[in-house]
Amino acid sequence: MVMQQSQTGFVLVMTLWVLVILTLAASSFAVWTQRTIERVQTRQTDLQGEIDMYNTQATLIYLLTTQRFTIAGVTISKAVAQEKPPVSLENLADDSKTLEEIMDEFVAMQKQQKQQQNNPAIFGDEDNDTILSDGTEIALDDQPYFGYGKAYFALQDEGGLLNLQLETETVLTRLLSLFGIENELQAPLIAKFNDYIDSDDLHRLNGAEAYHYEERHLPPPRNHFLLHPLEIYRVLDWSDQKNLWKNDQLGQITTVTVAAHPNFNTAPSLVLQAAYNLNELAAERLIKIRQSLPFYTLTTVTQIAGMPPEVDPFETNFFPAQALRLTLWYEGARYMRQAYIRLTHTFDGNKPWQVDANLQLTLLPYYIQTSPAHAPTILFDSTLSAKTL
Repeated sequence: MVMQQSQTGFVLVMTLWVLVILTLAASSFAVWTQRTIERVQTRQTDLQGEIDMYNTQATLIYLLTTQRFTIAGVTISKAVAQEKPPVSLENLADDSKTLEEIMDEFVAMQKQQKQQQNNPAIFGDEDNDTILSDGTEIALDDQPYFGYGKAYFALQDEGGLLNLQLETETVLTRLLSLFGIENELQAPLIAKFNDYIDSDDLHRLNGAEAYHYEERHLPPPRNHFLLHPLEIYRVLDWSDQKNLWKNDQLGQITTVTVAAHPNFNTAPSLVLQAAYNLNELAAERLIKIRQSLPFYTLTTVTQIAGMPPEVDPFETNFFPAQALRLTLWYEGARYMRQAYIRLTHTFDGNKPWQVDANLQLTLLPYYIQTSPAHAPTILFDSTLSAKTL
């Protein structure tokens, strides 16, 4: 009897253990299944987001190379505003075609259009063109817009940014002050920057040349102009200034492409303050007014700012450059892509644009926090995003 009770107890314990193991296994399987489903859904969302971004980029290049520019941005003609997306855009989901191949189709389509053959849309070269705003523009001051499907985009005229390697020491000092860099660090940082980009191996007072970098086991300076704004991170001691790199602020307001004073109609607040010695209030006034009334005279700029910008009247800049930064992201993304586009407007059979660089960066808070606008065209109406992959 005792033996039988002992065996019964053992069986009961084993049964309980089996039930516990089965329960844990079932729970683990349920968790694994849920996570797998979530991963698949995330990948599907990411894939759709990438497709939407490629659609958006292709359409924007189409617009940038066919439409007229004004002081307010790139115009959208009445015909284009009501135009359906070219059929080739819908082929972006085809794995056999690249973005370059799609855009080659755009070029071929453009060449077939007699009006564009006889009167190419270059910056203000048509008889009836005007540089003044006609109210149909996509802004070029990094204003976010809705793109295809879940995609968003922002276009920044690089002519509205600071070219550090061409600016005076006064402007550079002012910029570092705006970033909160201590006064005693500013001159040494500028000296090291100038030593990095000049062609000789002689270092300035508080500067640095190759052997200074070797002492810290760092790559030597290239002794040449920067290839990209983010290259300044390699300059000795610049990477230690955390304020410069918070949310990539320095990289977002600088350029290495355009050699001109920043465009009053597209420059960010920090650029207006550094380049023209305006206070923050004056810079914000200009930004607010130009959204509805772009500037084209220094007199108006001075009146709105309430103080005169420090610039030679003959060197003022109100028109966008042919170099632009396109920022793309999609809903729920953690990263953004930035394409640096240069418009070449060649008519020798080559593409009238060139992408100088493509970068993937962490999505900056500015693009999430700023309300997107709708571009005045149906070209960004949803197509692929409405389909199920």
